[in-house]
Amino acid sequence: RLQKVQGPSAISAKDEMARLSRHLGSLPLLAKHRINCIRTAIKRNMDVQNYAYSKQMLELLLSKAPPSKQDELRSLVDMCVQRGLSNKSIDPLEDPSQFCAATLSRLSTIGYDVCDLCGAKFSALSTPGCIICGMGSIKRSDALAGPVPSPFG
Repeated sequence: RLQKVQGPSAISAKDEMARLSRHLGSLPLLAKHRINCIRTAIKRNMDVQNYAYSKQMLELLLSKAPPSKQDELRSLVDMCVQRGLSNKSIDPLEDPSQFCAATLSRLSTIGYDVCDLCGAKFSALSTPGCIICGMGSIKRSDALAGPVPSPFG
């Protein structure tokens, strides 16, 4: 739906696609799937002039890329450097680890669900098992820390 937005709202739709792709690229996925998510995040973030983020992700891919793909990635890194290593639309307080792995919305600061195997976080998961790794159990983040002593004795 965001790709179809036209007119003055198209800029904010592109920013939102870039934000969502950053969070998608940070999920604990299998390497082959995560690489595709990171490539999408690079493209979407270059579209909105987030060149510092894009360069960082390109360097990550470059460090793991086969020799046949390295020239393409290096030229994209050079493009980011030429256009200026800044991020036009990333909130400096944005933390991909504090977003729901299912919806990519912000997690509650009070408590959230977390997979005890892969560590994926969820705002409110109605299934007992993790939808990311498929093997872990879901626990409340505030339950993982153990009981907190009452200030009232």
